[in-house]
Amino acid sequence: MKHAEKQNSFTLIELVMVIVIVGILAVIAVPRFESFYAIKLDGATKKVVSDIRYAQQLAIARHEDYRVVFDVANNNYEVRRVSDGSFATDPFTRADFIVNFNTDAQYKGIRISNTNFGGTLQFDWQGIPRDGNGTALTSEGSISFSYQGNNRTIYITPDTGRVRLQ
Repeated sequence: MKHAEKQNSFTLIELVMVIVIVGILAVIAVPRFESFYAIKLDGATKKVVSDIRYAQQLAIARHEDYRVVFDVANNNYEVRRVSDGSFATDPFTRADFIVNFNTDAQYKGIRISNTNFGGTLQFDWQGIPRDGNGTALTSEGSISFSYQGNNRTIYITPDTGRVRLQ
């Protein structure tokens, strides 16, 4: 009499249990990705707020006009001196001050949705915000950003140049 050879395989119950466990883990993980998207967008907009304040501080400290140009079409922004159009120096990289959300590994995918001041925010030597024509802002300026269904807006207060994130 021959002994039946034992075959190594999974039972149907084991297979169903593995599928159930993977499903539970997926349900738990999906909300975490959503919060990651919001965190990434928050980080990017906080950087933009900091960069706007930096441009304002440059204008006050050097008694020269500086501008932050937001290019919605190319999804980037840059900080330049108004008098000659030269780039400000990025305080972290020591290179020309330009941030591109299409190529920056940390912020890739974030979109500049729109601005309500024509794309150029300028600061005079007193730190007063102006539009690209040099006209003082008469109403609150805003820059909107989006990423994976999340939205954030930065507001610039006329006269004082106070920058806040909402």
